[in-house]
Amino acid sequence: MPEIRDFTDLAAYAQEQLERISRMQSDMAGAAGEGVSPQRYARARTGPGGQVLELRLDRDASSLPVAELADEIVAAISAAQADYAAQTDAIMGPLLEPRPSDTFDDGIRRLDALTDDLDRLMQRRDLR
Repeated sequence: MPEIRDFTDLAAYAQEQLERISRMQSDMAGAAGEGVSPQRYARARTGPGGQVLELRLDRDASSLPVAELADEIVAAISAAQADYAAQTDAIMGPLLEPRPSDTFDDGIRRLDALTDDLDRLMQRRDLR
């Protein structure tokens, strides 16, 4: 986190964070997982909440017994959901991953430093 010396710095930091979150939301909205079944009879695309966006069956899939076809469909959807989860993990990773040297106490110290910066800014007469 950058050093915050005044409200302009604080506003710039807040704007950067809002832009970062907006990009993440856009990336998440555009994400779609894709999966293929083991025997390649079924292909699926999924989105948020595991929603099935598309399911395609190979024309030869109709020759499969119902139980095998169901297994192929479930496998394709599961693979697509796993792919979607991997994509969203990659999008959110920078926000959620702790720094390698971070401990809980390091996080608390960063929050304390931000609070101290805000308190210091609030007490400056030239900013009132």
